[in-house]
Amino acid sequence: MTKVLIIGAGPAGLTAAYEASQLHLPSTVLEADDHVGGLSRTVSYRGYRFDIGGHRFFSKVPFINALWHEILGEDFLLRSRLSRIYYRGHFFTYPLQAIDALTGLGPVEACHMLLSYLWAQLFPSKEETNFEQWVCNRFGTRLYHLFFKRLSGNSFTPLPRDHAASLR
Repeated sequence: MTKVLIIGAGPAGLTAAYEASQLHLPSTVLEADDHVGGLSRTVSYRGYRFDIGGHRFFSKVPFINALWHEILGEDFLLRSRLSRIYYRGHFFTYPLQAIDALTGLGPVEACHMLLSYLWAQLFPSKEETNFEQWVCNRFGTRLYHLFFKRLSGNSFTPLPRDHAASLR
């Protein structure tokens, strides 16, 4: 029999172990923490529950949905959730909605955002090898720098207002 070594007891690692068990393959899961779940776990502290990392389960793949319903059964809970980005004293609905973003940014920034979007539509990057290029091609460089650069692991640096590239 093949032995399976799985590194990490987050959702992906636990799913791999489950799938291995369904195939009757012995597996070992290695986890550096004292608990399973990775960043998708909830801990209790003094009667309160805290999510370790921002997470939500969302899939349009029927097989994946069926798998998690099979594993969790009645413990698979559906919750409505509102995600927002806080920027310059305003909450923006996430995923971003054009009207919300444009009205919340004010007329000058909205104009810059629209120009950046139009530039991206007219002159998209021919190469899409990273998150920045993907976002910039779809939404413009300005939106990437305002909202998404922080999510990509890069440090957030606001664009200088007088820089010509800030309008791209």
